[in-house]
This record gives sequence, structure tokens and C-alpha cells, in this order.
Amino acid sequence: METLNGTSPDPTRLLKNLRLLVSLLVTAFLQGIITFFVGGMAYFLLLSSYSLFWGEQANVYPLSKLIQIAVRFLLAGGAFALPWLGVWWMLYGLADNGRIRCFFLHLFFAYVPFVVIFLQLDPVYYPDAMIPSSAGEMTFFVCMAMAAVLLYPFYSIGVYYFVLRPAAPPRKIYRFILLCCLFILIGLALLPLLWRMAPHFYPGLADFPSR
Repeated sequence: METLNGTSPDPTRLLKNLRLLVSLLVTAFLQGIITFFVGGMAYFLLLSSYSLFWGEQANVYPLSKLIQIAVRFLLAGGAFALPWLGVWWMLYGLADNGRIRCFFLHLFFAYVPFVVIFLQLDPVYYPDAMIPSSAGEMTFFVCMAMAAVLLYPFYSIGVYYFVLRPAAPPRKIYRFILLCCLFILIGLALLPLLWRMAPHFYPGLADFPSR
């Protein structure tokens, strides 16, 4: 069998391209699995945060309540960050030359399903729901989703180029800790901003009870 220019196809190249395609599809599939898992965990965090967003003082946020909200926010972020460290590390370990082939294409295949899932988010209040939600709970959930969409590509780039690829000291674990500290600071800085922006992007939040 010959190509249009009269040369025979290279089976090695075809195999590499097939492996790349499979890798891209697996990356997109893992994004869906991880996103639904983290979404379920975020919902569990909301159920365990009843005292923060319900009651007569639901709209009052003293320092102790803000700390509890921040801790839950970071727990959800960590539940999303750790699996993706594992995914990128796995792809890095499978690479022949210590480089993920077409890394940004992998990132694109991972990011597009994530954005598609995020765009399905449309908070609507159902007063007859078995487990009703408050405005604070849904705003918090929306903020977690918005932060994840904004930070995910930068986190992935940081994992690959700052944690995995450099061979010089410090060790990968220390570089990962430094990266996490940076994104913790960024995430905490984003949280109050996203909290104020969420009602403008999702008008349906105004329909939820505030206490």
C-alpha cells in the first residue's frame, strides 16, 4: 500500500499516532470521572456545612465561619488537584524521552470536557426538593466550580513544567508543595471575588432562601 506521493506508510509513525489518540481520549475520559467525583465530594461538603449557611445568622460571616468555608474550599480543590497530579505523572512516566508528547493537546482534551460540564451548571431553586439548598450553599458550590475552571490549566502547566520536568533539586515533592502553596493563596484570594461575581453570572441564585 502506498500513499499519494508514492511512499509506503510508516507503521511506526502510525502506531505512535494511534497511541497519541488513545492517550488523548483517555485524558478526556479521566476528566469526566474526576470532575463528577469532585462534584460529589463538593456536594457532601455542602451537606456537612449546614450550620454555615442556614439559621438566623446565615448572612453573617465572622472570622471563624470564614475559616471553615475556606477549609472546605481548599479540601475540594485538593480533591481535584491530587488526581490530576497522578494523571500528568502517569503520562510523564509513560513518555519515552521524559516529555509528554503534545502536552498542550492533552491539556486541551482535558479542559474542553471540563468546560462543557461547567457550562451545564445552572442553579435553580426547587422549594419541594427533599434536601433544599440555601443561597449561601449554592453560591459556595458555584464559586468552587468557577475557581476550578479558572485555575485548572495553570495548575496543570505548573505540575508539568515546574514539578515533573525539572531534574534539578529540590525534589518533586517539595516543588509540588510550593506549587500547592501558591495556588492556595491564589484560590483564597479568588474566593471573595467569585462570591461577589457569582450572582451576576447566575441570577437564579437570588431565588434561593438566604436563611
